[in-house]
Amino acid sequence: MNGNSDNVTRRRSLALIGAAAGAWPLSVIDAWGQSFPNRSLRVVLPVGPGSGLDARAREVTQKLSELLGQQVVVENRPGAGGIIAMNLVAKAPADGYTLALAGIAPVAYYAALYRKLPFAPEDFAPVSLLATGPSSVYAGPGFAPRSIEELVAHAKSRPGQLTFASQGIGTFQHLAGEWFKVAAGVDLLHVPYKEYGQILTDLETGRVTLLFDSTGAVLGHVQGGKLKAFAVTGAQRLGSLPEVPTFAEAGLPAYEPSINYGVFAPAGTPPTVVESLSLAFAKVQRSKEIQESLARFGFSSQGTTSVEFASYIAAERERWIKVVKASGAQLD
Repeated sequence: MNGNSDNVTRRRSLALIGAAAGAWPLSVIDAWGQSFPNRSLRVVLPVGPGSGLDARAREVTQKLSELLGQQVVVENRPGAGGIIAMNLVAKAPADGYTLALAGIAPVAYYAALYRKLPFAPEDFAPVSLLATGPSSVYAGPGFAPRSIEELVAHAKSRPGQLTFASQGIGTFQHLAGEWFKVAAGVDLLHVPYKEYGQILTDLETGRVTLLFDSTGAVLGHVQGGKLKAFAVTGAQRLGSLPEVPTFAEAGLPAYEPSINYGVFAPAGTPPTVVESLSLAFAKVQRSKEIQESLARFGFSSQGTTSVEFASYIAAERERWIKVVKASGAQLD
């Protein structure tokens, strides 16, 4: 979803949430006649401790705990591209007490990427889209092209010779690179890595040519001159990288992969519980502390309704499935 759509989504959701908040308390009566929540909640993450998403999630869950008056326990279940964490939540009781905080990829397009999955998109109830962020294409300082136009021309004159790195087949970095190949009409060679740190080292030295990733992931490297960013997705330039144009400004408006994460409950969770959680997360996302924290990493705070999050997922599913099919990527 592009920046304009993200902003429209946020304005619409805040209007709906603001109207509802006065009439619908954050504590509701669940399907069993009990007040919700009346005990601690568990939020499952598909990443390990210390990662960027882990840090953002802990900020959110701390605020959520204060708002609901209940403990919110973060449980890290990394591995298998998020499948382990999402499967745990898909199989959990549909009572609103076990949630996933994750990117939308497993729900949006993993069914097209993996031959076998232990869950289906229909096994989840979208609660709220929490944040979206731009991505960019990076290269080391020694790479000659200085603009998207020069990069595309350079790649077209060397079909299949320029490389791009990722943390594995089917990751955001991989598929964002495949999307760029289609949008720019270039042929790049994908090089999967096991360690992200090695990607950055090889990118800085020119051993691998390009990286497609979120702006927050390597912002410090760009600001420090160790890497350069050619353009950013979204409707506006970033305040942290004001000299870097948007892809639309650079002549590639069709290239717009964004980073995102939200909250999911197991399918079958009572609608009143889902909406109560949606309102709670939206209120957390509107807090000054969360908005400022996200802005430092180039993210935009969202906090949508569950219906809007479902619509967002559907739109992103259509985009990314096309990319998956174009890439030919398949995983067991």
